[in-house]
Amino acid sequence: MKLSSLPPEERPRERLRLRGASALSLAEILAILLRTGTRGRDVLELVSDLLREFHDLRGLSRASEEELSTFPGLGAGKASSLIAALELGKRLAGERAALPKEEKWKASLESIASDLAEEDREYIHALHVRKNGTVIIADRISWGGIDGAYLDVKYLLRRAVRLNTSGLVLIHNHPDGTLSPSREDRMLTDFLLRRASILDIRLIGHFVVAKGKWECIPFPGDAWKEGNEGVV
Repeated sequence: MKLSSLPPEERPRERLRLRGASALSLAEILAILLRTGTRGRDVLELVSDLLREFHDLRGLSRASEEELSTFPGLGAGKASSLIAALELGKRLAGERAALPKEEKWKASLESIASDLAEEDREYIHALHVRKNGTVIIADRISWGGIDGAYLDVKYLLRRAVRLNTSGLVLIHNHPDGTLSPSREDRMLTDFLLRRASILDIRLIGHFVVAKGKWECIPFPGDAWKEGNEGVV
């Protein structure tokens, strides 16, 4: 449908003003973001072609910068705006700074495992936990490529001290779908265990997640036990 064929009150910007952003379809939100179309093709037609190519928001979020910038009608400028908006959405989804006080760390683990189920690059999350097992804050502290992400242990432990963390839960995903820890995963677990213990912070567990499931990397004296969500 052409933008010019719509009544003024049914055009995306006017609907946003009158009804709020939550009332808009994905196509209308994209039309507002991209602002204009091209010669002979208005912005709604451009958005329609874009969604026909990438299907939905998940497909757009996985598109590379080159794919978007070379898409007919987008160009570098519109592609940059779209990429920036998608990145804001990803960062917002990764920030869990306002978890309810009654949220136990295992519930947060399961939620993060679900969120990372379809990711095609590796992320590292950390849960800072009170003595009673509730989450102080959940951080996405690193993201990398399909082959791994880097963890700044010094940064993680400095933040833990500032938050008066009693226990830490480390979570990272394997985009290839395997739950088996790598040699590097085991080495990181051992290193973090020793460094955290110096600060009297208990490593509750280091969990590998994939396809919505999770597995704890075993280590001597691990704090994670089935049915116990406190910092033991």
